[in-house]
Amino acid sequence: MLNEQHKQAFLHNVSLALGRNEVPKSVEPYDFTKGPQHHVMSEVQTDDEILARFKVECDKLAIQYTEVDPSGLKDAVIKVLEDYGGGKVICPDVPQMEKYGLNEAFAELEGKDGLHFVKWEPARGREYNIDNAQDANIGITFPWMAIAETATVLQESVAGSGRSVGLLPITHVAIVHRSTIKRRMGDTMVALRKQFQDDPANFPSAVVHISGPSSTADIELVRVVGVHGPVNVTYIIVND
Repeated sequence: MLNEQHKQAFLHNVSLALGRNEVPKSVEPYDFTKGPQHHVMSEVQTDDEILARFKVECDKLAIQYTEVDPSGLKDAVIKVLEDYGGGKVICPDVPQMEKYGLNEAFAELEGKDGLHFVKWEPARGREYNIDNAQDANIGITFPWMAIAETATVLQESVAGSGRSVGLLPITHVAIVHRSTIKRRMGDTMVALRKQFQDDPANFPSAVVHISGPSSTADIELVRVVGVHGPVNVTYIIVND
């Protein structure tokens, strides 16, 4: 148990390591204006450079990607579903599904070539939706933002799209708007603060950061894919 005596002895050792002779009564606040976040990736500035870096990092993580214009998104999604063998597909109940004609397209494809579409339905309860997600071959999401430095997507957890949609199926298909790809995580945090600083009540219950297929290298540094989540990840980049 850390009593006051042990606490002071611990702080004394820390102070000695920092070159101080005694434990200070106060410490000057750190000057965060000199942080590395203002310099790392400073050479990446334009939208084209950000996208190029994003693709480089995707290649490192074995993330498949394709670029399309908004008018071609529906066909691109259908092709990806076919490439991954169809099966059960779980979709979010979000406005983008209607905007890009995916609801109508999926209704026409239902039952064809083994395709079966289910939606995330919050009214049906947690167990129903999670069971559908874990049994699905493919999960489709519309990430909030993406990070070029690590090929990461930020997936918000909202009523119409729980985090399980992109975490439990064998394959995760993320539809990423090019305009939302930021250079670094710090840039996404600035964007989130700007959006919710005056409206904290509407901040989602979770913002999941997903960087490629689920993998681990815990045992002898040998990378194994698909241990805790999707084996396959594809980003469909929409040039908006």
